[in-house]
Amino acid sequence: MEVVSSGAASLEIPGYQILKKINQGGMSTVYLATQRSMGRQVALKVMSPVLNADPIFSERFQREANIVGQLSHPNIVAIHDIGRYRSLNYIAMDYLPGGSVADALTKGAIEPLEALHITRQIAMALDHASNKGYVHRDLKPENILFREDGSAVLTDFGVARAVARTTRMTNTGMVVGTPHYMSPEQARGAAVDGRADLYSLGVVFYEMLTSAVPFQAEEAVAIAIKHLTDPIPRLPARHSLYQGLIDRFLAKDPDHRFQRGLDVVDAIDQLLAALDGKTPATATKLNNTSVRVSSLLRALVMTLYGTLSDRVTATWARWRHKPLHQDNPRAEQQTIMRLQQVMKQTVPAQRRPKLLAGMLLVSLTLAWVLFSLFSNKFQWQSESTLVNDAVGITSQILLPDPTDTAHQEGDSQVTIPGPLQLEKLQDLAADEPPRTSQDNFGQQSLANQLRPILRTNLTEPTTGEPSADVATLESPTKAESEARPDPTGTTVSIVDETPPTYSLMVSAKPEDARIRIMNIVPRYSPGIALEPGRYDIEVSKPGYSTVRRWIEIGSADVNLAVQLERKFFPGKTFRSPLAGGGRGPEMVVVVAGEFTMGDNRHPFTSPEHKISINRPFAIGANEITFDDYDRFAKATGRALPSDEKWGRGKRPAVNVSWQDVNLYARWLSEQTGQEYRLASEAEWEYAARAGTETPFWWGEGSARGKANCRRGCASEFNTLFTISSAPVGNYKANEFGLYDTAGNVAEWVQDCFLGDYTNHRNDARPVQLKNCELRAVRGGSMREPLRNISSDYRTGLNEKARSREVGFRLVMEL
Repeated sequence: MEVVSSGAASLEIPGYQILKKINQGGMSTVYLATQRSMGRQVALKVMSPVLNADPIFSERFQREANIVGQLSHPNIVAIHDIGRYRSLNYIAMDYLPGGSVADALTKGAIEPLEALHITRQIAMALDHASNKGYVHRDLKPENILFREDGSAVLTDFGVARAVARTTRMTNTGMVVGTPHYMSPEQARGAAVDGRADLYSLGVVFYEMLTSAVPFQAEEAVAIAIKHLTDPIPRLPARHSLYQGLIDRFLAKDPDHRFQRGLDVVDAIDQLLAALDGKTPATATKLNNTSVRVSSLLRALVMTLYGTLSDRVTATWARWRHKPLHQDNPRAEQQTIMRLQQVMKQTVPAQRRPKLLAGMLLVSLTLAWVLFSLFSNKFQWQSESTLVNDAVGITSQILLPDPTDTAHQEGDSQVTIPGPLQLEKLQDLAADEPPRTSQDNFGQQSLANQLRPILRTNLTEPTTGEPSADVATLESPTKAESEARPDPTGTTVSIVDETPPTYSLMVSAKPEDARIRIMNIVPRYSPGIALEPGRYDIEVSKPGYSTVRRWIEIGSADVNLAVQLERKFFPGKTFRSPLAGGGRGPEMVVVVAGEFTMGDNRHPFTSPEHKISINRPFAIGANEITFDDYDRFAKATGRALPSDEKWGRGKRPAVNVSWQDVNLYARWLSEQTGQEYRLASEAEWEYAARAGTETPFWWGEGSARGKANCRRGCASEFNTLFTISSAPVGNYKANEFGLYDTAGNVAEWVQDCFLGDYTNHRNDARPVQLKNCELRAVRGGSMREPLRNISSDYRTGLNEKARSREVGFRLVMEL
């Protein structure tokens, strides 16, 4: 297949002078050019050369030219020329320099009167197309452009179809269109007519008023379901005048919508007449909507309500010192017009979120007060109990019993505990050692705090005669214990219970690793003094495997050496466990680095450019197998893809679309707790090259035994009459440890497919375009010749397509 560079510098089409590139998408590129024969500027739309072999895209491109050529209307783009030069299909059409509605929406919502005029002009264009028997089917802000005088023009009839005819491109049940603007009947894949385009126009009108689409979700299927089942959304109060139009635009049943574009024109004209203070025209056969006095009164009330709400919101924002939204320069004119606006149906007043926020704040305050009161009560009771216990025990120890006697010794009087108190002291002294654990309040129990003080050796008198229990309490003057005889014969021994301590030294590699002792409060410091016991030591560092172990400190200092291992080092292979059982695909860690991406010898891989891979990543050692994919399909209730009778098991999964692959990556991420995704083109080529600069990772040598391809590989899986995929890992891996990056099956990547690298970045981020349908496929397949399985080879494929030649491998973020 011949591929021609799409760069403006090298593009040549007879009869046209290419000036600059205007826009580029997955299917075509638009240039500003001068038509030499007429001396006028035109927009030259050139189809991507790599799509010429795809009959669907070629038919779509030709269809646009043929349809627009039959439509002559001031609000439909005009075609001046259509042709083919070498491998380039092109269309010359009106140059529309005013940008699109999508461009205008990037600055915020469009003024209502301007939105009405745009909607009116596009409705006339749709009515003309419908009269000619065509349905646009892809009306959206990007397809409404502006001339220099500001008039709106409908473009891009590439997926339009004739109501009375069918084609190979649009079979029954096939869903065509953009999800956010798709009518319910389009979402079901049912037959459509001009009323489907009016539904899409209603969505665009809603978006112009609010700067948001009416039905939003993350997945296309979820958006389609909302179009089918969700109620028609309500406009903000300040735009309630237009709710009647929205209701008729977005009716689920086509019979309840505007029936043709002139119905829309008639309704908007009546509304504009009312805004100008003129008497509305009598309803015609094209419009049975009338304006009543009650509608004017309701519009006035709702408009005042919306305006007052705006003022209150702005005042609240200023009071809270928040920046205010910069209004449109014509906001004052719009506010005045609100007093004259008319509405066809009112919206029930909604409870203000401010009131709900106030009620919530009061409830939280009350809950906090009650919690504080109860907390203080419980705390007072707890503290009172502790104090009472302390007083009780102290009084029992220190206050004399009625049976006790006081003895004089010199000039000092000593209080001696009696038999009852002595028994309590012995009980406390005989208890278990103080505990190191803490109770619920984070404090040691009072008994544990007092026990070291009370631990004494109390002995009975040595004489045989009964005598009063006496003791002389005296602080020791030395670290060791001293026994002192009392004149009465009672001996009191006071023991120093301060436990010995020993130092702990942890030597970790790498030296900046974090060291923690998990079962005590004090932080670790080199040589920390610890009492004898067991300690839970943790040594960790990001990017390394954490080490955690218990050590015993007995009667000597402890030195602990810990060597951490890198968690993900280059070349390491691993398989993450799945929550549902089993393990994920085998992954290989690839080091960060730089390489030259592309090849100037081929237009679609040029220009060569430097790419920096700033972070290491893990990529599949093999293409995802049927074993891997079937586990996902069975877990989610999806149909199993066909294996083309080549066998499942360890063969690469094929017949999966780009969208299927992303669903699998999301499921795998949920199962493993890691982030899996498709590789970008830059990441894929970097891993496939494995540090080489040659077209193939094995250099200039023979491909025999290294790849599965059609011609040039001498593959045992390719014969004169048969062809099949090979089990993964059947051939030698490249230097990074990756198998089958050349041949076997081609592989999906993240990027939108562009015809060359003219505007490519110098980092590894994927190329993403709005409304991208064509995705890049890398590596070539078993049906390709040797020249098409090089590390730089690339092509494009519709993201919904399923091919027996295309599989995938994933990347895991580290």
